[in-house]
Amino acid sequence: LLLFEAFSKLIFQVANRKETAYNRAVLMAVLIGITGLLRGAIQGLHLYDVVAALLCGAFVFSLAVILIPVSESFSLQRSNRILFDGKTLFAKAALLCIGIISLQGLSLWNCELGTVLAGFAVMIFARRKGSAVGACTGALLGMVVAIYDLPASLEVPGMLALAGAAAGLPVKSRTASVSLWTAIVIFFSALTVLEGTLVIKYYEALAAGILFLLIPQRLLNWISDELAGVRGASDILEIKDGSQTHEAADRLFVLSKALSKVSRSIDETLAEDSEDDGSVAEWIIETVAERVCNRCSLCERCWGTHFIKTYRLIEKAISDLKTDETGQIEMPPWFKSTCTKTDKFVETLGSAYSIFKTENVWRQKLNETRSLLARQAAMVSSSVMSAARGLMDTSGRDYETEGRLLSIAANMGMPVTSFRLYNKQEAKPFLEVVYEAKNKINPKSLDDMIHEALQSGLVRVGESRRDLMGYSVVRYMRQPKFKSATGIARVSKESSMISGDNFAFFISSEGYHISAISDGAGTGRRAERYSRTAIQMLESLMEEGIEISLAIRLLNLYLNLRGENERLATMDICAIDLSSGEASFYKYGASASFIKGRTETQAILSEEKQTESGPATHYKPATLTAGDFAVMLSDGVLEVFSEQGEPTALQRFIEEVDTVNAQQLADTILQEALSRAKDKHDDMTVLVTRLW
Repeated sequence: LLLFEAFSKLIFQVANRKETAYNRAVLMAVLIGITGLLRGAIQGLHLYDVVAALLCGAFVFSLAVILIPVSESFSLQRSNRILFDGKTLFAKAALLCIGIISLQGLSLWNCELGTVLAGFAVMIFARRKGSAVGACTGALLGMVVAIYDLPASLEVPGMLALAGAAAGLPVKSRTASVSLWTAIVIFFSALTVLEGTLVIKYYEALAAGILFLLIPQRLLNWISDELAGVRGASDILEIKDGSQTHEAADRLFVLSKALSKVSRSIDETLAEDSEDDGSVAEWIIETVAERVCNRCSLCERCWGTHFIKTYRLIEKAISDLKTDETGQIEMPPWFKSTCTKTDKFVETLGSAYSIFKTENVWRQKLNETRSLLARQAAMVSSSVMSAARGLMDTSGRDYETEGRLLSIAANMGMPVTSFRLYNKQEAKPFLEVVYEAKNKINPKSLDDMIHEALQSGLVRVGESRRDLMGYSVVRYMRQPKFKSATGIARVSKESSMISGDNFAFFISSEGYHISAISDGAGTGRRAERYSRTAIQMLESLMEEGIEISLAIRLLNLYLNLRGENERLATMDICAIDLSSGEASFYKYGASASFIKGRTETQAILSEEKQTESGPATHYKPATLTAGDFAVMLSDGVLEVFSEQGEPTALQRFIEEVDTVNAQQLADTILQEALSRAKDKHDDMTVLVTRLW
């Protein structure tokens, strides 16, 4: 060893030769051969010494070359170290044989540690690589064990091969594998007892099965990864697919940043265009001066000698333009006394001003189009970013449990295509069941199977949805902390049989209680159609599994089809996370909402227009606890409590209502609104949700 370290430093560091595993193997063999010859020379060199030195060098070289894949795997990252090819697997087996040979003669409670290690290793290979590899490993390691106890242990290779094949059967738990292993070992033990030649190594194999069962699952998984690698080709494909998914997500991320940059650039351009409005007066002055003043005899005096005074006079006159009864521009008297061509000036000014107004109208429309394009680019950017995060959101997948669930479903005859189990600690765990839409699965049987297999209290939420390939997807989540009860009260306008208000409340697939009210623009059937379309769009987006924040952005594109000043319908949405009570209110032209707690009632407002302090805000967060009410209503209810739309009077009334029933609270608010309206009211809708 000292010579090897010294020569390694001289050759690979001082002489700067490339250090590889093969070069190290050659150096080992040469040193072993040279030291063997030196030992023989000291004792009197014979032919035996030469042959022994050469054979020892050849043996060391062969063993070193065989173990090259093992030595190289130690320097790799863990994700690459558990992907074994045939050479690495053979090298691992050789290293394992060396370990078993090294433990021969060491016993614990009369059990040979080498035999226990051999049985333990056979079970690991069988569980990870299947029955075929388990049988081959059992035969190989059984031969290594049997060599030291010939001929009494010749049955050991057969016993370990058959037990390895049984342990590699695709059963759902390691307890079942150990049971099959134990059954084979007991069978061989019984045969030896009948023959009167009891083999103690069979009991050492039983000890290996017990050790395999007692080791904690996390430690067992680590040992299995290091010794036998991942389960099989499917796992290798999953890791390869993971790298491809990472690349696809990165490209989507780059696209998202590009779209976001485009959106910001459009906004900045709009801001710069608004700053250029001051140049309009300059353009009008230059136009009038060119058409009128250039042909005047006093042009040199006005625009040459008194340029600044003339410019300011015209600028002042333009800034204070007035029109007479006929709609003609009326110039100030002081300007008429100064300019000798007032009539011509007024005529030219009117033409330039008309051109300016026409241009201004088109500029406003163009800016509205640009603004809509910026919002759409921002929305697409956020959608792409959400998709990129979704592609990378596989770190919490429990593939082992998914495979077990798939095996159980197959044994029960359920035509399930796949399971997706996300079991993160920082997020809500959930399970998605995917099956072909043409197959009919009894929901009750599926619920019972998942509850019995996982023992984690997952419950089915929402309805099934269709994915890109037409498969049905059902989601299960942990039992939420809260439950919800909803009450609804509504009435149409006094002169109409059709209400322009529409509403919805449902539990989404992500465990949110969604409540929404929409009031369509206008009256009658048109208003009802607008609000109904908005509500149906929200329900459809949530059923498809779209995140609530992204669904709001998509819905806003429809609402602002005519521009923000002509929104097709108002939208008032409340999303309550039933696992935590956290609520999110989204308001687009909607009236105030209220949270009625045990001690006070809180008003939820939003800013619909940009203020000096910042842009308009459509989102308000809140937190609800058991017993709290979330009260949502259309503007027709708020108007009868306050003509100015102030929520104070309605807030005070809601706080004074003493009830624990959501429907009763909704009815009470509507009845009070009707009594105050005195048969003259708009469409009214009250939607109340209570947590318990």
